Amino acid sequence: MSEHQDPKPSPPNSGDGWRVLSYLIGGVVLYGGIGFGLDRLFGTQFFLPVGIVLGAGLTILLLHFRYGSRS
Repeated sequence: MSEHQDPKPSPPNSGDGWRVLSYLIGGVVLYGGIGFGLDRLFGTQFFLPVGIVLGAGLTILLLHFRYGSRS
């Protein structure tokens, strides 16, 4: 029995765009959620926006280190 070969294999970096998008969404949701929880805990209104901005910034930094140094 021979293994079925895909006649048109996908390029090795074909999923990078979806991966980057999921990192961006996940970072904003995670840190925004932490900020929301801190706002509810302390009765403030500034941790949510700070968490969203921090999550986006840290995610962009992570993506820069992960994908920005390719030759």
